[in-house]
Amino acid sequence: MQKQYHYLTEMGIVSLGGGIGGSLRYLLHFVPGIGQLPVMTMLINWSGTFFLALLGAYLAQKVSRLAGWQAFIGTGLIGGYTTFSTMMLQTFQLAQTQPMFAVSYLLLTLVGGLVLLRAGHRCGLWLGGGQA
Repeated sequence: MQKQYHYLTEMGIVSLGGGIGGSLRYLLHFVPGIGQLPVMTMLINWSGTFFLALLGAYLAQKVSRLAGWQAFIGTGLIGGYTTFSTMMLQTFQLAQTQPMFAVSYLLLTLVGGLVLLRAGHRCGLWLGGGQA
């Protein structure tokens, strides 16, 4: 019974974080677009990648004390905030009329995501007192 209560509590924590993250993503899509590329989706995914890597590297050094934050921030907030499916839909839509923009969008998203993954990981290690 104790274990079941823990899972239900964690599910509530993830749901709360997901609601906040999804709402933030929704609000950011009201920011005016820039050019042909879906820049806001790219920025959302980049920042989500950075903060998820930062959180993972930081919490890896603080395992026992902050485990509950992993579910709320990582799975919930950042999971609700980032949007892979929107990126795929926008790539498909761009490819219909502007295939080069679609390829550029995918490459920028992936390369930028990898760069920010590394930067977030290094920041998380630094914040946690480990070596960056």
